[in-house]
Amino acid sequence: MNIWTFLLFIVSLGVLITIHELGHFLMAKAFNVYVKEFSLGFGPVLFKFNKGETQYSIRALPLGGYVAMYGEETTEADANIPKERSLLGIKKHKRAIVMAAGIVLNFVLAFVLFFVSNVAFEQKEFRRDVNVLANSPAFNAGLVTSTEATPVKIDFDAIDVGNIAVTISDTTDVYYLKFVGFKTYDDEFVDGITFAYTEAGELIEYIPDSVTDSVTFPLPIQTYTSDTEYVESTIDITLNAIANGDEFVWEDTGINLLHTYRYNFIEAIAVAGQDWVEGTTLIAKALGGLFVGQGIGDVGGIIAIFDTSATVLTNLGLGSYIFMWGLISVNLALFNLLPFPGLDGWQLLVVTIEGVFRREIPPKIKNIVSTIGLMLLLGLMFLLLIKDIWTIF
Repeated sequence: MNIWTFLLFIVSLGVLITIHELGHFLMAKAFNVYVKEFSLGFGPVLFKFNKGETQYSIRALPLGGYVAMYGEETTEADANIPKERSLLGIKKHKRAIVMAAGIVLNFVLAFVLFFVSNVAFEQKEFRRDVNVLANSPAFNAGLVTSTEATPVKIDFDAIDVGNIAVTISDTTDVYYLKFVGFKTYDDEFVDGITFAYTEAGELIEYIPDSVTDSVTFPLPIQTYTSDTEYVESTIDITLNAIANGDEFVWEDTGINLLHTYRYNFIEAIAVAGQDWVEGTTLIAKALGGLFVGQGIGDVGGIIAIFDTSATVLTNLGLGSYIFMWGLISVNLALFNLLPFPGLDGWQLLVVTIEGVFRREIPPKIKNIVSTIGLMLLLGLMFLLLIKDIWTIF
């Protein structure tokens, strides 16, 4: 594990938590609510200081944070605090603003991160449009670079293990063409070609063992004659094995599917808004699907988030890493909107019920329910941690 990747992860997580809790804190202060403590993290205190009436602390477990406000729980230390300075002593709409402020700032942070990733970094996108390197195997086979006038695209739908047979020089086994890669939240990022077959559900790759090896494969392409019409064909490409240290690998095809471009300031704002809408919609659907049993196996905890973020940083760079944390910020905001005890959504639901019926729910009942909810959330975090360890390690 790269120590700098780990430290960047801790900083990124800390920013999300700080922004969320800062929303609650600033609104509480704006409405003159007595704040006993502003804490980043849970568990034993690592560092603390007092400024005015509030203690600011950093605790050992960087998995959340809290703003301890008078009125959430009644203690002897609060006995001399006027009721109008308690969370329950302010008007209900102000209480709702305090509870919603963390969610709002996470949504705002997501937009800012999307904007930064779009405006400050060169954009990289894998597309089907081909860019062919001169004098490469693909170029020598007759494949031409896609242009605006004549788009030439790889037909990914026709490529899968078992669809495109491959001729390999020194073996009688039947191998197939396979594009390999990984997915972002809405696109498939293709990063190479392999030749393999499946056996007992496992992908077995063919690796050359000498420079005399060669492989010939038909690449299905679509040459567009209009925006929606195209002609299907195949290009037979031959790759030779080359030495790579003590090993042998296939020479590069010369096909580049990675396209780069930059947004100006105005374009970046517009694209960030679009990313925000698309990301929020997709994550909201995913969270909704969990309640009907869809996608439960894909849910991960803190280790899965670190593993994914490290992969994105290594393969796609800092711009995509920042973009991913924008999605995580959206996820945090939407998750906190859920009306589950211990979450902000629960507090908003309580305020709404009390406003509709014009009666306060007894603080003791609210404290008991919130404590149970928090224990369940901590239990869920522990189970996800075990799942991550089991899956990744």
